[in-house]
Amino acid sequence: MKKLTSLFLIAFLTGCQAMAYGTAADFNKLSIGMDKAQVIQIMGEPSSTAGNADTREEIFTYRRMPNVVSWGPSTYIAVFRDGKLLRYGNPNLINSTTP
Repeated sequence: MKKLTSLFLIAFLTGCQAMAYGTAADFNKLSIGMDKAQVIQIMGEPSSTAGNADTREEIFTYRRMPNVVSWGPSTYIAVFRDGKLLRYGNPNLINSTTP
């Protein structure tokens, strides 16, 4: 019974995190070329933002659960140039060079 209760508690807590943060699947709704307002409408306000004047890029950072059952949120980014979405996703997996 203790194991069952522990499993239920773990499942409940990870499910709550997915509700609080959302999941990385939210990024499937994005398309290259969207403007910032469209991305914010889909993803919500970013956790933080940064910019690079040399590349004319602005970076929105989001915290999302990789999937519904995950140990904790991961960092994902949306990169804009001249106000349009250039690339997005896990910063370790997307190409960080400018096209």
